[in-house]
Amino acid sequence: MMNARIRQLATQCLRESPGIAGLALALAAFGCASGRPAPLIIEDTGTAVSPGNSEKGLNLRLVTYNIWGLPSWMTGAHAGRYPKIPQQLERLNPDIILLQEAWTSAARKSAPANGHWSVARAAGQHTFFQQSGLMTLSRFPIIGGKFYPFSRAALPDKLVNKGVLKTTLSLPDGEVLNIWNVHLQDGGSREVKLSQVRELVSQVTSANDGQIADLVGGDFNCTPQSGLYRELTQSLGPSVQQLGRVKPFVTWDGLSSKPGAGQTLDYIFVRAGMPLQRWRAMPRVTFAPANLDQRLSDHLGLETVLIMTPGPDLTGAIETRPKTAQLRAVPTGQAYAGRQ
Repeated sequence: MMNARIRQLATQCLRESPGIAGLALALAAFGCASGRPAPLIIEDTGTAVSPGNSEKGLNLRLVTYNIWGLPSWMTGAHAGRYPKIPQQLERLNPDIILLQEAWTSAARKSAPANGHWSVARAAGQHTFFQQSGLMTLSRFPIIGGKFYPFSRAALPDKLVNKGVLKTTLSLPDGEVLNIWNVHLQDGGSREVKLSQVRELVSQVTSANDGQIADLVGGDFNCTPQSGLYRELTQSLGPSVQQLGRVKPFVTWDGLSSKPGAGQTLDYIFVRAGMPLQRWRAMPRVTFAPANLDQRLSDHLGLETVLIMTPGPDLTGAIETRPKTAQLRAVPTGQAYAGRQ
C-alpha cells in the first residue's frame, strides 16, 4: 500500500500550490516509462537448489513482502531497517521472494546479496518516476520474463510505474514455472483497480510458456470481502490462505496500534497448469515481531510452503474454486490481528 502521507501531501500540494503540483506532474510525465512492456534486468548470481522437486511433485517456499521502500522523509521510518530485511529473508530460507515498493536504491538493498539468487527487475528504471518498485528473487535460474505496466492508474500511484513483473523459472527437473509479482493501485476508483485486475488476468491467462503453473503474488490492495478479490480467485485460482483453509490474517496495518486497523491485502494465488494437479499450501504471517517498534515495514510478510503432486485421475484433482477445495487445514499458529 502506498503511504497515506503521500496522498495527503499530493492533495495539499494540489490545493495550496497548483503551479508546483503541475510542475511535479509534468516532471513525472517527462520521466515516466512509455507504458509499453519492458525487458528484464537479471542478475544471474543464483545457484539452483532443489527443495524436494521431482517428476512426482513440487515443493516450494515463497515469501511476498511489501518493504515500504519510500524515502524516510516520507515514511518517518528508521534508516537502518533495510539491511535487516535480507537478514530475515535469509533466515526464512525461501526459494522465491517477491518484493514490492523497492522504489529507491537504498530500498533495493533489502534483497539478499549472498550470491545464491537470481534477481530480476524491469529495465529502463532510470528515475524515481520510472520505478515499478518490483523485484523478484529466485534460487532457480530466471530464463525469461517481462514487465507489464498498467495502462491506467490514479494519484499518487500515477506518479510511478506500477504493474506486473513476470519471471519464468527453470526448475531442476527441466520444468518451467511462471512467477508474477504484482502491486495494484492504492486507493483510487474501483474502475481503475478493476482495469488493473483484468490486465493482470489477461497477461497470466494468455502466457504459454509450457509452465506447470502460474504463481501470482504481491500487494493487491483489496480485502477478501471485495469484489476484486472474488474476480482474482475466479480468474486465477485460489489464494494460499484458501488452499490451506486458513482464515485471512492481517498483512497491513499502517503501523497502527488501534484495534481493527489491520487488513488483508497481500496474497499468493495458484493457477494450476494442468487439471490433474493437487495443491496444498501452508501459509503464515512473517516479519511480525511482538514489538511494534521493531517492525521493518507498514506491511507484514506472507510466507507459504506450496506442495504440488499430480493426481491419479480427474476425481482426485483439486478444484481451483475455493468453495470446493479438498485440502486439509494447516495450523499456522496465532495470526497477527493488530496491536491492542
